[in-house]
Amino acid sequence: MKSVIHKEKKNKDWFRLKRYPHVGLQLEPKDRVWLEPYVKDKDAIASHAFYPFIHRQLKVRKFRKEIRHDGARSTLRKPTTKEREIYFSNHIDSNVFSYYSELLSSAYEKTIKDLDITNCITAYRKIKLHPEKEKSRNKCNVDFANDVFQFIKSNKGTDLVAITFDIKSFFDNLDHQLLKKNWKRIINSGADLPPNHYNVYRNITKFSYIEEDELFDHFKNQIIVERKPKNFKEIKIKKKNYLRNKRAVAYCSKENIDEIRKLKLIKANKYLDVSRKELRRKGIPQGSPISATLANVYMIDFDSKANELLRKNGGIYQRYSDDMVAICPIQYEKIIIEHFLTTIKDFKLEIQTSKTQVFHFPFDYKTDRHHCFEKNLNTNKIQNNTLFEYLGFQFDGFNTLIKSSSVANYYRKMKRSFARSRFYTYHNKTTTKGQVFKTRLYKKFTHVGATRRRIYQRHPNKTDLFILSHKYDWGNFITYAKLAERTIPDNKIGGQLKNHWKKFHELMNKIENK
Repeated sequence: MKSVIHKEKKNKDWFRLKRYPHVGLQLEPKDRVWLEPYVKDKDAIASHAFYPFIHRQLKVRKFRKEIRHDGARSTLRKPTTKEREIYFSNHIDSNVFSYYSELLSSAYEKTIKDLDITNCITAYRKIKLHPEKEKSRNKCNVDFANDVFQFIKSNKGTDLVAITFDIKSFFDNLDHQLLKKNWKRIINSGADLPPNHYNVYRNITKFSYIEEDELFDHFKNQIIVERKPKNFKEIKIKKKNYLRNKRAVAYCSKENIDEIRKLKLIKANKYLDVSRKELRRKGIPQGSPISATLANVYMIDFDSKANELLRKNGGIYQRYSDDMVAICPIQYEKIIIEHFLTTIKDFKLEIQTSKTQVFHFPFDYKTDRHHCFEKNLNTNKIQNNTLFEYLGFQFDGFNTLIKSSSVANYYRKMKRSFARSRFYTYHNKTTTKGQVFKTRLYKKFTHVGATRRRIYQRHPNKTDLFILSHKYDWGNFITYAKLAERTIPDNKIGGQLKNHWKKFHELMNKIENK
């Protein structure tokens, strides 16, 4: 009989084990023994030499409604590509950033509590759904969206306006001096940052990086992979896309950093203009463990001013990273828009006006509810062919739906996965040729795989023993939809996915009957 060992669940802290390849081997759980005292040593971090980031450009395909010349949005969505610049830090550096992010987050929480804006900032924070309960889950975008929708519904008899704003190139435009000022403020450091904090600040603002493609091209004949636990080998990998399948753990060792320097693969972000030695005065990298925390720290005063104005006028303010929403009685619409457009400039940032949307929610006494209408900012005309979209949901003043583009993306991924499965089913050269791996598909796209659960792993030394690990099956899109359906009152989410089982098996039958 096989036995099971249950490991007690541990609370997450700053120590993180990342599995992407970098310069140098990945860390293991045992490395915490020496890493923790090092990271917490102020003198050590004050002189810590950070490795260059690895830069990768991610292209995300999105389907957006086009904005016509008159400001109206098209009914159909058009495919667009959004590029994101992501930077990955070395595994030791990542934990240094993570630890200082934890320090700053703790100080930040105290600051926003004193300013009474804890309910306004929703991204990159752990906020318990029920603070009075120790085992309460943390809030997610479902809960934040629901808070906004319920505010509208609760203001019966009042005509409201909901205005959404988007900050242009948020992380790329954070001013270094303003960031440093707020950093000093929340840790109460006085005139200067302590040497350890300053070194972290300097290496997140004046960082260096290596292009991932260039690093791979140079070391592709000697990529370090893990064949067995703690058994490393250098092999040739033809394409960067194969890194994961080949179990790559590093592009090269730390000893290769001098070689990388000689090849001039390291690029400095320090200067805006190298020839004139003009320093770069804004921007932090997306992807580092500390970047999200710093973004919140940067926006403290703006959030405080926005919240004060909305409260004064009977409304609410909420910010999720660079997405902001303001809801208030309709007569304050102009005041709110002018405040956001002008005040944001004091923080060296800019509102992306093309993404600003205004939704009117007049209250209908006959139906005892609000109705949703979008205002065309170019013509000032009211149109009724759109719904209020916020954090992945659509709201008509009473009922809530998951964004139609998100549902379409779910079905698109399902279709694409079946196409890949069909290809590999009939083109592999193993004994499983012609067999469809159904379990993986059911787990990924149906309610069969929608239950979140901790994963059991076989004991490394005992074949008849299983360990309940700290890893999770997080579920799938159905999991997310079910959570939203349970959380948000008066929703029509269940009807959006009622045909997922039918569509799934239609695709399955095409493969099996080919």
